[in-house]
Amino acid sequence: MKKKYLYIVILLIPLFVTSCTIKLGNYTINNFNVSKKKANNYYYTNNLLKNLKMESSFKINVLDTNFYKEKELSQEDIEIIKNFSKSLKISNFIEKPKELPEKPSYKLFITFKKEKYIINVYNEKYLSVYPWDGIYPMDYIDMEGIQAHYNLFSLCKYLMEK
Repeated sequence: MKKKYLYIVILLIPLFVTSCTIKLGNYTINNFNVSKKKANNYYYTNNLLKNLKMESSFKINVLDTNFYKEKELSQEDIEIIKNFSKSLKISNFIEKPKELPEKPSYKLFITFKKEKYIINVYNEKYLSVYPWDGIYPMDYIDMEGIQAHYNLFSLCKYLMEK
């Protein structure tokens, strides 16, 4: 009888130790915590911006998804991304656009000490932001109304042509 209980306990321990995520409609069950949709449509972007401000050491790489060519951004290029983030307004955050290309033209990988974020740059107008291990849908951003100098598509294109 004791062996039976021991086997059951041994089988149940991995369930409590490992991570599990289940999506049921609008609800997400993650490690047995139930949460509804993400708090707002700029949730991940807000977390990314906090990390950009708080951490002094991080790196950003850009990947051209057509040629799989990758480059690390210089401090000057990182400043453009920071200025882009300062120019964002709540009206720039949108639901997933219907005319969004299937594949982004460029991907920006932002690596902090404890987290990693990805920015998909689709074209001159749209991009998305999400963490490497996110459980919610991506944040979608419409870059319309942002200065051309801070447009991330233009930055990525420029960097890949160098």
